Amino acid sequence: MQYLLKYKYSLHFFSISILALTLIPIILITVNEKQTPDTHVSSVFYVIPLGTTGGLDEDNLSSYLLTSVNDNNPNSTYIALDGGTIRHGIEIAIQHKSLPSNTDKETFIREQIKAYLISHGHLDHNSGFILNTPNDKSGKFIIGLNETINIIRQSYFNNLAWADFGSTGLKTYDYQILDPLSTTSVPIANTDFNVRIFRLCHTCPYLSSAFLISRRYQPAASILYLGDTGPDDVEKIIQPDNTTYSPRYLSQLWKAMAPLVSADELKAIFIEVSFPNERPDHLLFGHLTPNWLLKELNVLRTYHSMEKVKIIVTHIKPEKGAREKIIEQLSSGDASYFSFIFPQQGQAIWL
Repeated sequence: MQYLLKYKYSLHFFSISILALTLIPIILITVNEKQTPDTHVSSVFYVIPLGTTGGLDEDNLSSYLLTSVNDNNPNSTYIALDGGTIRHGIEIAIQHKSLPSNTDKETFIREQIKAYLISHGHLDHNSGFILNTPNDKSGKFIIGLNETINIIRQSYFNNLAWADFGSTGLKTYDYQILDPLSTTSVPIANTDFNVRIFRLCHTCPYLSSAFLISRRYQPAASILYLGDTGPDDVEKIIQPDNTTYSPRYLSQLWKAMAPLVSADELKAIFIEVSFPNERPDHLLFGHLTPNWLLKELNVLRTYHSMEKVKIIVTHIKPEKGAREKIIEQLSSGDASYFSFIFPQQGQAIWL
């Protein structure tokens, strides 16, 4: 079940299953029980959330399958954006009819997931992918920053924590290291996607990353997926003389996204909100709250209106009441300028 929050002053569509009107001005919360190609003829991307939460629940950790849509139908091959939960997420997706009922999990992992794009090295973004490596098919790529690939090589695929399934060992996977300073996208093998990477701060100087995924064919369309990140105003690097500065990676990212928003090519931004607003800045540990998310999105909005870009809120910590509080806190004030989707595990999103 996915939640789409958007301010509406006239209720002009009737495909939603539940309307919950709260607060003033009117806030429309739609709960889509089922999405079908018939009702999404303009969609260009199909997303299956295999895992949506920010830690603790090992059955529901960050991972999103992405494919393109042709003739109103999703393609049969996917890329994985992070790999916290894989196998269990596929089971839930089958239950919700986001995948065919006859889908074999083993075959799907081997044949239909073509690449893993890993935003950073933390286990809640890698554990499901790592545990499923023994039975995977060779020839796939693990894609990320050099810093992320080094963590996978040295901390996981080291024949100590786990067997070396990388290019220096069993050769199940090849590494594709992306340059964050490059301004061009590169192809993802065996898919119809290109990718460009950007650096993020996840408690600086520890790096996370964002992936810009673009289709190779017309109509041009992209999605932006961010791994864990803190806000620019909080993330600081301590220099040798004990002074601090912020690299402001998010500001750089928003500037790069502005032309895509202006051209109506950017369909969605996947971005984390780990904690409600009550969380103090010194305990964010490289994460965002609703207030910080809105502040960052407003930087991008200074370049162009954001009304056509879906904001998919990821990585909510599974603490009691946190999800409901974050939904409420993203339902007022500057939130009126944005459309938020709160993904549910296994329930497909059409973009």
